[in-house]
Amino acid sequence: MQGGHMTMRFGRMDVLAELEEAVVLFRERAKREDIDLVYIEGENLSPITGDKDRLKQVFINIIDNAIKYSNAGGRVRIEAVQMGGNVQIVISDSGVGIPEDRMATLFSGDAPEEIPRPGEGSGLGLYNAQRIAALHGGVLVAQSGQDGGACLVVSLPIVVPTSVPARNNPG
Repeated sequence: MQGGHMTMRFGRMDVLAELEEAVVLFRERAKREDIDLVYIEGENLSPITGDKDRLKQVFINIIDNAIKYSNAGGRVRIEAVQMGGNVQIVISDSGVGIPEDRMATLFSGDAPEEIPRPGEGSGLGLYNAQRIAALHGGVLVAQSGQDGGACLVVSLPIVVPTSVPARNNPG
């Protein structure tokens, strides 16, 4: 992705289908690690235009991080809502949070220092997730709670229905 070599296949999609698949992938792991995984499926969400595989990759990355940085007995909450012209996927956890000095470089793509718990990977997951969201016309933002935990929000624009001109009715 950093080299600009990523193929995207955009189409009209139901973002909940990809989100639910990502959640299902982590149910057993969360259970094994004694983490309460709560999924609140949004109702009547408008479709978006997106690449199903890339968006699922974003959700997988964020959920994986939420579980990785949570302690046994913690909670990861995933909720999909529609806010105005966007579908928002809110993923929050009760984990260790994001240190204030790390927030500025969280999406930079630089090889970051580890957040307090050692993890695997290159540290490029959130950078890539933010880039994918941006390529969809959306954003990915992060917040850290004062008492720990983190909240990441993926906001993606809905498909705006085109108006169909009224036909003249001769009658």
